[in-house]
Amino acid sequence: MTAYHVSKLKKDLRVTKLRHVRGFAEIVTLATASLLFSELAQAQTDSLASNDPYVFDDNMLFGGGSLSRFNKVNAMEPGQYKVDLFLNGRFVDRVELKFADQGQGDVEPCLPASLLESSGVLASSIDNADNSQCLVLSKVVKGGTTAFDFGQMRLDLSVPQSLMLNTPRGYVAPQNLDAGSTLGFVNYSASQYHVTRTGSYGGHSDSSYLALNSGLNVGMWRFRQQGNLRYDTDAGKHWNTTRTYVQRALPDIKGDMTAGQGFTSGRFFSGLSYTGVEVASDDRMLPESMRGYAPTVRGIAKTNAQVIVRQNGNDIYQTTVAPGPFEISDLYSTSYNGDLQVSVIEADGTVSTFTVPFSAIPESLRPGLSRYSVAVGRTRDLGDHDPFGEMTYQYGLTNSITANSGLRVAEGYQAFVVGGVYASSIGAFGLDTTYSKADLPREGKLDGWMARLSYSRTFQPTNTTLSIAGYRYSTEGYRDLGDVLGVREALRNNETWESTSYMQRSRFEVSINQSLNQYGSLFVSGSTQDYRSGRERDTQLQMGWANTLKNNVNLNLSVSRQQTGSYLNRQSSGFNDQLGNSVPNNGVGTTRSPGSNETVTMLSVSFPLGSPAKANVPTLSTSVTHSTNSGNQYQTSLSGTQGDDQSLSYSMDVSHDAQQKQNVWSGNIQKYLPNTSLSASASKGQDYWQASGSARGALAIHSGGVTFGPYLGDTFALIEAKGASGATVMNGLGSKIDSNGYALVPALTPYRYNTVAINPEGMNEKAELDDGQRRVAPFAGAAVKVAFKTRVGNAILVKAQRSDGQAVPMGADVLDDSNSVIGMVGQGSQAYLRTEKLKGALTVRWGDGPDERCTMNFDLAQQDVSQALIKVNSACRIP
Repeated sequence: MTAYHVSKLKKDLRVTKLRHVRGFAEIVTLATASLLFSELAQAQTDSLASNDPYVFDDNMLFGGGSLSRFNKVNAMEPGQYKVDLFLNGRFVDRVELKFADQGQGDVEPCLPASLLESSGVLASSIDNADNSQCLVLSKVVKGGTTAFDFGQMRLDLSVPQSLMLNTPRGYVAPQNLDAGSTLGFVNYSASQYHVTRTGSYGGHSDSSYLALNSGLNVGMWRFRQQGNLRYDTDAGKHWNTTRTYVQRALPDIKGDMTAGQGFTSGRFFSGLSYTGVEVASDDRMLPESMRGYAPTVRGIAKTNAQVIVRQNGNDIYQTTVAPGPFEISDLYSTSYNGDLQVSVIEADGTVSTFTVPFSAIPESLRPGLSRYSVAVGRTRDLGDHDPFGEMTYQYGLTNSITANSGLRVAEGYQAFVVGGVYASSIGAFGLDTTYSKADLPREGKLDGWMARLSYSRTFQPTNTTLSIAGYRYSTEGYRDLGDVLGVREALRNNETWESTSYMQRSRFEVSINQSLNQYGSLFVSGSTQDYRSGRERDTQLQMGWANTLKNNVNLNLSVSRQQTGSYLNRQSSGFNDQLGNSVPNNGVGTTRSPGSNETVTMLSVSFPLGSPAKANVPTLSTSVTHSTNSGNQYQTSLSGTQGDDQSLSYSMDVSHDAQQKQNVWSGNIQKYLPNTSLSASASKGQDYWQASGSARGALAIHSGGVTFGPYLGDTFALIEAKGASGATVMNGLGSKIDSNGYALVPALTPYRYNTVAINPEGMNEKAELDDGQRRVAPFAGAAVKVAFKTRVGNAILVKAQRSDGQAVPMGADVLDDSNSVIGMVGQGSQAYLRTEKLKGALTVRWGDGPDERCTMNFDLAQQDVSQALIKVNSACRIP
């Protein structure tokens, strides 16, 4: 505790000096003490880095005293400490450990063998013959060392890599994942809209909208409901529940179980909304370096060599390997294209290089990894709540081959898919083949095949990325389940079913990106598809160019063309249902719905109105759009932010429609507040004016009450910091600690370590944070409660006056009546404390002998406790 309070006292003195001290004498006194403690901490840090010994010479101290106990790096008192544990620079967990005296004042942490093993140390490398629960790392692991940072309460363990488990980068041990607390929350988004029209369509209307996304967390279970309430002057009010479900993580199989209203993934079969149960893998549970696809790099090193992996000229990985064969299997997934250039730099300076082909499509998996999903339920938006089941499975067979499979069944429908992905030096190929068998009312029993081919490649010489090129062909009898359900429903209602996939013969799609270096970048994407049964071809094409010039001037030019073919409205005098019964149809003959064609060209320019390096510089944007159907439209807007935290944003816009000969003026403003965000907008056209306002935020209901804050993501944190009202949550969208000591962190990344921090700026002057930063790794959907320790009370600068007339030695500990160290004596016998008590007894201790301590009292009854810093004198009596 003593050395820990060196750092804490240094921080307290610095904060007090900057915020509260007003007298020159006080500044000199506290600055001297702060300098001393700074030197203590720096000396320990320097020694730790250099392994050189250091000595504090007591002869340099005025008034006696001794700092000899700080003449070693691990200078601390034995006891229990809650520390952040790091192993080889990687955060492990926040744990409470016992620090014990190993003799001659050498205090070392007691490390349980189970903690070392769970942190990644090989059990075979731990020498624990007597099964002790207090292991000193340097004694039980060959080459192991420890280092403790008192100021940050951080314990660093160093263990040779050869004695460690080979865990991938970004790995989070399952025991370190936090399931969160039991609480409920409600996200809300409310808006009010008004429009007044003049002319032939004169009148006005109002509408209100409230969307609620609520949830309840109990242990590992998460209940969620999404719904909205709508009201307008014409249709009245209507409540709509969009989705209700319960979810639970299944970490043993790296997946999630979802029961209720859900959606299929659409990975191999078309996406469907359903009510039922699904168990599916969750790639977020994998270490970050194992997500997505990246090839395994294998090579041979002659010496202890440095290996550097580059992609598209950028360093993406670097490590050191031992002599002999090496394998790198934990590359982060960077992009789906671009060969890897591997350099092996030997200890003698020789360099060898080789290339590893890297092309992939989204379905590529690393060797040994799998992805699965199983869903059973009833369809929700298509059909008549028809029962169905679906299963998909993917497995990475080798460094270049991924196998895919799937099965979907429903009443009168079966389909299965087989295929895979092959990554090679000439690109990545994906091929899936799907067979379907369907029973339709009018068409009878049909079966057919659909084949889908995809290709991805980056051509290095020209830096051209062929992102995804795909071709799909269906035989005449192939049917997708969504189309089967749609046709059945349409025939029951005497309607015609149409979709982009129904009766489709073939589809081709492509996306190309070309870098032009300093001249910007060019992209082309498009698709075309044709159909059977009288429907004409649909074609979409987009081309664009973008570049950023000096002074952040952005230019964009794009051209898009949409061509939709006509199709037949198939009608007849009747048809037979699934039982063979004749069903009448009042339609006569056939009609053709017309197609459409439109080409849209747009040129836009944007630039800052001032130096981009300055804050809150507004941006001016202007664009010209030409449509072959609706003519020309011109638009200019001014947008920007205000405030040091840029919490206020605004935009003003004017547009002109040349064909309609109409100008529209509009503007909007948005402000982020600690507990919500507010926005307002208005616009004026030739025959109307419109105005709207909205509010968006959340509230959480927990054991400590109700806390308001920004709109919450699915995974978030609840901060508890009693007495720290007014402090700002870092990365919290302006969220602040409220008067009850709580705040919301709106979003955390699941299955990853997240830093939750508090900025004390604006905090109550009667409180201090002992720890302003924590790290948590939550399960998906968790609401993690993060408690920060605070010290609340009056800040006191006590000048101790010994009864023997001597000065109290610098560095002496100050203890309260519970024998807890709450401060340290600085120069001039002065000690800085913070306590909630108005009076009490203190013990000053500078040694182990009975004559190396004194006791003193303080009483603030006659003091102005509204001061930021209270100065008192007290006689310190030696027993």
